[in-house]
Amino acid sequence: MCNTCETPAAQTGPESTGGLDFLVQGMTCGGCASKVAGAVRGVSGVAEVEVDLGAGRLSVTGSADESAIADAVRNAGYAVTRA
Repeated sequence: MCNTCETPAAQTGPESTGGLDFLVQGMTCGGCASKVAGAVRGVSGVAEVEVDLGAGRLSVTGSADESAIADAVRNAGYAVTRA
């Protein structure tokens, strides 16, 4: 067997979450969305944050821990669950 033919499969490890989606309850305005986004951006390892106010959805990419992201949203005053 040829060693050059063996290519390791792409892996998603601790270096990247590959994207985490959450449902955030209680966001009623742009200020709420900004507050949530700011809180999540403060979490170590967060690379990108998107908040969809109308859908009540939060999308996060980076290497941050899921529970740390959820804790940041809760500490900002909002209920959060994994989407």
